[in-house]
Amino acid sequence: MTAGWIAVMRAVETSRRAPLSARHALHAAVLIDQLSDLAFTGRTDLPLPLLATAGDILSFRAALRSSDPALGRLIDLTACGPDAPRLQVLAEAVAPDGFERLAVADLMVSLYNAGRVPRLMLVQPDETRLPMQDLLQQATSWWRATLGPRPAPASSSA
Repeated sequence: MTAGWIAVMRAVETSRRAPLSARHALHAAVLIDQLSDLAFTGRTDLPLPLLATAGDILSFRAALRSSDPALGRLIDLTACGPDAPRLQVLAEAVAPDGFERLAVADLMVSLYNAGRVPRLMLVQPDETRLPMQDLLQQATSWWRATLGPRPAPASSSA
């Protein structure tokens, strides 16, 4: 499980550093989803009774999906079904009080793009848009709380 967790943390960080990359975000989502399979084998030790008592992998994954909205959305994304959500880079409006929190590059883009900046969004079948980086962070936080503390990935020196 530790190796899986380290892989997730590295992939989420890579996605955070390339926030418009659907490929990096999808890779992180797949690894977060893969934790489901890894956690299934130790489910009886999990603190949530709904997860601990799941009898098979399908009921376990269904319980996971309903346990956290962000995780459920990522599970839907990685399922790649006909009604699955999709990733799309969209120009999103910046709230009037949000400009001061923008990175310099995003601020410059917003100045030339009528107050809009590109963001990687999870677009659900009903066209609801959710920021992908937020979903990755929320799902990771949920797993951390559910599984307990995990080691941070070792820094690679280059």
